[in-house]
Amino acid sequence: MSTINFAAREINFKVVYYGPGLSGKTTNLKQIHTHVPGESKGEMVSLQTEDERTLFFDFLPLDLGKVNGFKTRFHLYTVPGQVFYNASRRLILRGVDGVVFVADSAPNRLRANAESLRNLRENLAEYDLSLGELPYVIQVNKRDLPDALPLDMVRAVLDPAGRVPLFEAVAQSYQGVVEPLKAVSKLVLEKLSQKA
Repeated sequence: MSTINFAAREINFKVVYYGPGLSGKTTNLKQIHTHVPGESKGEMVSLQTEDERTLFFDFLPLDLGKVNGFKTRFHLYTVPGQVFYNASRRLILRGVDGVVFVADSAPNRLRANAESLRNLRENLAEYDLSLGELPYVIQVNKRDLPDALPLDMVRAVLDPAGRVPLFEAVAQSYQGVVEPLKAVSKLVLEKLSQKA
């Protein structure tokens, strides 16, 4: 959950990019880090073991303004895509304020998208959280694939009620990368203001 640094007059939020392996989570973070102005971001850190990798960095979004005189700092994380790294995935979700679920548009990845979303729900339950109470958005990545799944099919599997903001993206070329981050950031700040 958000933490307040009174000395720096900052509120810190944690946003996790979650989704199946190779869906584009790391590409999103690298693209965001590349495009955020240098003075507004921290160093990108990669925690790498033999088989898995987790990336994170923090940044001060300039366009979100201040909350009660405090700057907002967002810490962005990716999780390892493969479900057999579930312990790492669960650990990274500790203290999460918002999630960008990165879905893969490839036709053979529909089941992987659904399984990853189910895994996200299970891991959040370990912290007594649910997607219904947590700010989250869905980014449907790799929309440039010639055989990309129809968007309504992806929505039917991941959000049949149609309540979650959904964004199309081609993260490799920085298309649709900023919009989901801005949307989840706004939802996180709205949730904070409801608590106040």
